[in-house]
Amino acid sequence: MKTLFATLIIICTSLNTLAQKKYDNIGEFGEFKSNWALVEIDNKFGFIDDKGFEIVKPIYDKIAAFGEYKSNWAMVQLNNKIGFINNKGKEIIPPKYEKVGQFGEYKSGWALVQLENKLGFINNKANEVVKPSFDKIGPFGEYKSNWAEVIVDNKKGFINTKGKFVFEENNIKQNKRLALFAK
Repeated sequence: MKTLFATLIIICTSLNTLAQKKYDNIGEFGEFKSNWALVEIDNKFGFIDDKGFEIVKPIYDKIAAFGEYKSNWAMVQLNNKIGFINNKGKEIIPPKYEKVGQFGEYKSGWALVQLENKLGFINNKANEVVKPSFDKIGPFGEYKSNWAEVIVDNKKGFINTKGKFVFEENNIKQNKRLALFAK
C-alpha cells in the first residue's frame, strides 16, 4: 500500500511539473497590461496572467506596448512581419505587414501598411480598407479635399477616403457624358 501511495505521489508531482511552463524570463505584472506579465522562452514572447494562465502563447519575436499604435492593441512581430493583438490576447491582424504607420496619420482611423513593397491602409476595426497595391500614397487633401495621390508603375491617380479610385469613377462618368454629346 505504501508503494502504491508513493507511486501516486511521484506521478502527480511529475504531471504537475510537466503541466507548468518554464520561462526564460518573466516580466513585471502590469507593465504591459494590468494582471499580465510578458514571458520569454527561446527568444519568443507572450503573456501570462497573474494566475499563471498563458493568455498569449510565446510565439512572437517582439511585442510592443498596448496603445502604442491604437488603444487596446499591441503590435506583434513574427519573422520580420507586423500584426496586432487586442487586450484580450486575440490576434486581430496576423503578422504579415513589413511596415505599419500610425493610425490617423493619413486619415482618421486608418494606418498606412506595406506588404511586398506595396502600400495600402488598414482601419482601426482590423480591416484592410485599401489593398496594398501602390508604390506611393500621398496625404489626403494635398490636391483636393478627401483625395490622396497614388502612384503605381509611374502612373498617377487618386483614391478617395473610401479607398476607391476617383479617376476611374470620373472617367466613366465623363465618357458617358461625351457619348451623349456625340449623338
